[in-house]
Amino acid sequence: MALANGPMSYLRFVALGDLPEEFESVWAHALTDHAFEDIDPGGDLQRSFGWVAFDDALSGQFDAARLVGKGGVILLRMRVDTLRVPAATLKAHVEHAIAEVLQTRDGARLSRAERAMITIDVRKKLRHKSLPKMQLIEAAWSIGTGEIRVLSTSKTVAALFVDLFERTFSLTLRIVGPRTVLWLRGVEEEEIEALEALEPAAFHLREV
Repeated sequence: MALANGPMSYLRFVALGDLPEEFESVWAHALTDHAFEDIDPGGDLQRSFGWVAFDDALSGQFDAARLVGKGGVILLRMRVDTLRVPAATLKAHVEHAIAEVLQTRDGARLSRAERAMITIDVRKKLRHKSLPKMQLIEAAWSIGTGEIRVLSTSKTVAALFVDLFERTFSLTLRIVGPRTVLWLRGVEEEEIEALEALEPAAFHLREV
């Protein structure tokens, strides 16, 4: 688990909104409703993401009594699976399948539709033989301050996390940067915008 091991890079967010009554029970059910679901290799879905238990990447069950840990912190874990057949692998297998079919056709060419059907069939067979790539993203959420640390600096991961979090908890996430820090400290939006309009100045010692 990354949270338990040494230095780490992370993105900071703050959760905005009101906590529901008996939020532990409400959120435990919400996490279960948005738990990770395996990708069906027989379908076309390439990516699936959802919550898993913090101590078990294969479990989508959550206990309200254990939801909030020491210091009022909720530990979250988002699982992202990707099942994608590499283009070069798909091409090689499709060409092999087409060659086998042509051997039975006395040299007759295949139509575009026939080639497309072979490609679809080959892709499905390869998906059934492949294991999805699993990625686990951990986050620590302080209920008292609303601050959330997501152990990733990827924009793609951040977008998935924000989408899943807001759908699960019915709260809004705002990324913590200089502007957000000022806003959290009570600085008005007009003052923040005025600061952003300032031109940077260079300070240096003149040579004598």
